[in-house]
Amino acid sequence: MDLVLLQGCSMKTTHLTALIISVTVISASATAKPSKCAKYKDKYKAIQAKQKQPNKVKKSNQLKEQELKALHKWQKCKQGKF
Repeated sequence: MDLVLLQGCSMKTTHLTALIISVTVISASATAKPSKCAKYKDKYKAIQAKQKQPNKVKKSNQLKEQELKALHKWQKCKQGKF
């Protein structure tokens, strides 16, 4: 009977170890993605900062177009399509 309990305990330990490893791998891949997209996010934020400054109409329209393009690139990167 002791052997059966030890086997059950070993099985639980194996499952727990596998669970911990898989969570670690998943969290590592999830944290790696934002660092790849950081440059797109920074560019988007920089354009938004420029928009907050006083600009002429033409410049405001250009910044709005740039903002939309930067936003789309950042979103595609976050989705892994870029």
